[in-house]
Amino acid sequence: MKTRFFIFFVLLWLGLNGISLLLQVYNAQDTAKKIAFSQGKLFFQHIVTMRHWNARHGGVYVTVTEDTPPNPYLDIPGRDIVTLDGRRLTLINPAYMTRQLAELEHDKSGIQFHITSLHPKRPENKADDWETNALLAFEEGDSVFMDIATLHDEPFYRYMEPLKITEDCLRCHQNYQIGDIRGGISVSIPKTKIIPYVENQLSHIYLLHTVIASLGVMLLIVFHYTERLTQKQLSRAKSKLHLAYIDSLTRLPNRRYYDQYVQKEWQRALRHQYPLSIIMLDIDYFKNYNDAEGHPAGDQCLIELAKVLKLFSKRSDDFVCRYGGEEFCVVTACNAEQSQSLAEKLRDAVEKRRLRHPNSPVSHYVTLSLGVATVVPNNTLSAARLLDFADKALYLAKQNGRNRVEQFDQKQIDDAEMATIAEI
Repeated sequence: MKTRFFIFFVLLWLGLNGISLLLQVYNAQDTAKKIAFSQGKLFFQHIVTMRHWNARHGGVYVTVTEDTPPNPYLDIPGRDIVTLDGRRLTLINPAYMTRQLAELEHDKSGIQFHITSLHPKRPENKADDWETNALLAFEEGDSVFMDIATLHDEPFYRYMEPLKITEDCLRCHQNYQIGDIRGGISVSIPKTKIIPYVENQLSHIYLLHTVIASLGVMLLIVFHYTERLTQKQLSRAKSKLHLAYIDSLTRLPNRRYYDQYVQKEWQRALRHQYPLSIIMLDIDYFKNYNDAEGHPAGDQCLIELAKVLKLFSKRSDDFVCRYGGEEFCVVTACNAEQSQSLAEKLRDAVEKRRLRHPNSPVSHYVTLSLGVATVVPNNTLSAARLLDFADKALYLAKQNGRNRVEQFDQKQIDDAEMATIAEI
């Protein structure tokens, strides 16, 4: 894995982890909100149930105390009574009971609930701005109003539902009909009550995502360096393999590579019955060249010859190798005429390079002798015999004056085949 891809995947992983973290944080906060509003609904329903109980019994008489004086807003006969033993009792209606329960709950938990309406008799029951919006929404048909809002400069989860007139309510609210909206009760839960739950959830979420992100990055690092180590080992193995099959001087395939290649190519030509040619060539009087110019110059001469062979062997079916010393071999899927032409082009191209050869009896420049042999493979021949034919043609080129191409002719091949059959 290249470094830029490694960085990309690390950033991608961290980005995905970050998105997941944001979603988890949002879900935790949304869950806290749902829990708070669910609690608000439960409080509201509990209050309404107690109000119904109170209204069903026509109110409840309790002892008059400093904290529970008679309700000045309850103007009905029999509001206050005295027991036979002299105790003063006052009637607690649903509204008065709701106010007292609200005070107790606020002192105990900080949760506030408030009975209110758009036209309250008691000034303390006047709706604040948020409650007013809720009451107006109830007039439009909404059944629930909830949101996070500020109350006394602190954030609260606020929940509100309307109070509807029931038959039991008509005793005190004679100007209403059953089902009319009298007002509503708001339940306000301090956000600080929910924050510990949210913070606990968020701490787990942060820890989990930190661990997951760290593990992911560490795995990517391990994978990256393991992959790089594997690539280095593979490169070294390829390098060793390259050295085993490539001639270090000319960078051409060597004799070992030739042996493997020619066997495969021979089988392919045998299967499809197309001609296969081998051109054997070497530098004329190369020993004299080394003696005169030195071995470093001789090595450079071999490199130049390899460049020429590469230039004229660009087809996928052409194979060029350094067979050994100053001998080179070309394997090509050509017929006799085409291989003869290719050999002539090679000879001519090397001579035109004008590489100085002061000790050559045939030219002032480096020249080649080439032997060509072409056959259509059959079961009586082999790749080794074809190479032998090319080698014989090369020997003939040297005998006939060098700097020339000789071809092992068909009659010689036929005679060689007959000799092979006779031996069998």
